[in-house]
Amino acid sequence: MWEELRDILEKRFKLRQVDFTYGDSLYGSIRLRDALANFFNNYFKPFSPVSPDNLLMGNGLLSLISQLGRALIDPGHGVLLAAPYYHGFDISFSVHSGVRVVGAPVPFEDMFTSKELDHLEKVLADSEAKGVPIRAVLLCNPQNPYGRCYPPELITAYCQFCERHNLHLISDEIYALSTFASDDLPNAVPFTSVLSLDLESLNVNPQRIHMVYGMSKDFDANGFRAGVLYTRNEMLLHSLLATSLFMLVGSPSAGLWYSLLSDQTLLNHFIQRNQTHLRESYEHMSAWLRFHNIPYLPSSAGHFIMVNFRPILADTDRYISQLRLSSEMDFWDREAALTAAFLANGVLVSHGQGFHMYEGGWMRFTFSLKREMVDVALDRIERALGWDRWPGGSPELSDYGPVN
Repeated sequence: MWEELRDILEKRFKLRQVDFTYGDSLYGSIRLRDALANFFNNYFKPFSPVSPDNLLMGNGLLSLISQLGRALIDPGHGVLLAAPYYHGFDISFSVHSGVRVVGAPVPFEDMFTSKELDHLEKVLADSEAKGVPIRAVLLCNPQNPYGRCYPPELITAYCQFCERHNLHLISDEIYALSTFASDDLPNAVPFTSVLSLDLESLNVNPQRIHMVYGMSKDFDANGFRAGVLYTRNEMLLHSLLATSLFMLVGSPSAGLWYSLLSDQTLLNHFIQRNQTHLRESYEHMSAWLRFHNIPYLPSSAGHFIMVNFRPILADTDRYISQLRLSSEMDFWDREAALTAAFLANGVLVSHGQGFHMYEGGWMRFTFSLKREMVDVALDRIERALGWDRWPGGSPELSDYGPVN
């Protein structure tokens, strides 16, 4: 979508005099927060209307999450979340604030069910016993790296879990609108925002529920560095305001995001086109995986598929030369060898250990690149592993330069 987005923004981008100053608010651009409030009210189905006064901007979600960690959690205390999880959370919580990230390993069959919270309950008790008090829970919905949305009843259960244990809940909803149906999951669970819950009727204190969102994923603009926090906790907002100078969104990025959000017809078109492209790209890559008989976990949100290379890595006799495997290596070492082999052939793939997977041998494949780029990468993987070429790819590949 980047070319379409570029054309839209180049036509609509206009700078104002205030954009050449430090801006009109330490909470972030007033016009952008107004536009985001309307956006959340239109697309996230909040139980209570979102007000711009409940929003604070930051230059990306990692900055916002880092400052949330500083404000909510003392150094040495912990934030709890289900594993596997996005490795960026390790950095954002720990580097500046000294917050401990405590992952609760959850087998896939228990993810997105009430059993997920059973695992969190156990790890919560274990962490407390080890001297790391838990002060907050992070919920990534849609989930990264699994690419699934949480059902509303489980989001409710998360809120009640936090209320029961006197914890804050941070809901990371950055992939909220990057959802799609597919042949694998034609009736996938749709996205539900934590904003849509009637927290008072659930006996949950709204002051402890917070949501973060950004421009990076649904709007194909990682490099623009623009994110937003929603909270009804005024004390938290005042605490974050004290450090907001460290994470102000640049005026050009704020103006560009505003220009897209302020045109409802254009915004609807962009979101629908993006979801259509995501489905097409997912179907393309999943067809390649099926052709090569590689197991994967079907996804319906985000930009990626979790792929199970354990059967490949178990076949040491076949892949000993390509991957330098041996039967004595555990699956974490075999996963590292596979990652290195892909990289040597010019393909960067996120490996499962980086996401705290509960077993070695998994990879996260990103499918949301231009089709010819994806096909070049898949062709290189086939050559690296000595596989037959998939007939569904581009008939004539235009390679993107030499492999270093």
